[in-house]
Amino acid sequence: MKKWQIEKIPNQQGFYERNVDRRLDKGADRRAYVIISDAFRYEAAQELTTELNGKYRFEATLSSQLGVLPSYTALGMASLLPHKTLAYRVLPNGGTDVLVDGKSSIASERDGILQSVGGMACKYDELISKKKDEGREFVRDKRVVYIYHNTVDAVGDDGKTEGHTFEAVRRAIDELAAIVNYIVNSLNGNHVVVTADHGFLFTETARVETDKSKLNDKPESTVLAKKRYLLGPNLPDCDAAWHGKLSVTAGATGDMEFWIPKGANLFHFVGGARFVHGGAMPQEIVVPVVTVKQIKGKSALDTKIKPVTVQVLGSNHRITTAQHRFQLIQMESVSDRVKPITLRIAIYDGEEPVTDIQTVKFESSSGNLDERKKWVSLVLIERQYNKKTPYRLVLRDAETGIEHQSVELIIDRAFTDDF
Repeated sequence: MKKWQIEKIPNQQGFYERNVDRRLDKGADRRAYVIISDAFRYEAAQELTTELNGKYRFEATLSSQLGVLPSYTALGMASLLPHKTLAYRVLPNGGTDVLVDGKSSIASERDGILQSVGGMACKYDELISKKKDEGREFVRDKRVVYIYHNTVDAVGDDGKTEGHTFEAVRRAIDELAAIVNYIVNSLNGNHVVVTADHGFLFTETARVETDKSKLNDKPESTVLAKKRYLLGPNLPDCDAAWHGKLSVTAGATGDMEFWIPKGANLFHFVGGARFVHGGAMPQEIVVPVVTVKQIKGKSALDTKIKPVTVQVLGSNHRITTAQHRFQLIQMESVSDRVKPITLRIAIYDGEEPVTDIQTVKFESSSGNLDERKKWVSLVLIERQYNKKTPYRLVLRDAETGIEHQSVELIIDRAFTDDF
């Protein structure tokens, strides 16, 4: 991705103001649902958006935001919460805690932070398991509902299971589509945002030694050292890493700084190295934002799923030979809401076919009408034909058997091949 493209992406730091505050400002009765899926990458969100746009009364749009650096869970999750300041606290055990307006942002404390804005935090499993009435009571009087989902990172961030990352992504897409459907259809939610704390890098094969950015000496001020990043105050420069300040990349107060390996390299391979995040590659820091709205009234008709329309070109069809060609056109291009169709095509005398039956699939996504045209050739069965009999060219849905279109025609054979 080009530098100028990345610079145009909104920063994750303003997520709450852009996606929640603006919604709530429209009225005291408005509610916003925010689903945060740990390590849900942009490409997976594209597939989720397509799936959601295939549902009746749903309108999903995909945009992006630039994640924080280092691109790891604690910092990314904190930046998505409503806040004015972020800061780091070094814990007695040597770890770190990201503070949101002076409060811890660990998972167990996020509900308290959201309560300050009339909201709540819950887990995906906790909400999806509730029946409709239970779910409505659960979110009653809440203006903001944050739902935390962890399928991709739970599998990928474990060396024993990281090889199943692709399966986890597929499952995450299905689960996110299910929770959005539950919110809209069971909880009457009409504004849902799906995003992530960060993305990830994944390699099919095991890492090799050249994928490692070796650190000969770890700085004495180091407070957190992982495969793709190192944190500490007042770090020196390092030839093997990019050096930055969290005040710049995450808006955090204080003197906390970081190292991240250059490119897609790692500092070490301990605990699995095929699934990683923390660095500055686009796959890690370009975070998806899927906004889903419920469409009501007459506009909802535009969200219905339908097959493409196919029409026979020309008029006053007259067949004079044993074989005849018809040109058909697919009227719309295939899209999220317009699906391909397979037709069985033949000429009929009443309910009896008098030609062979051709099966043709119309599945073009081209915007060019000429590229959506097809020729179909039909061969008449040898028998007597009456030019005064109204024969029909019939296009029938191969799956349902429903007649898609019927065109009357004349069969006027001057003579037949009886000899």
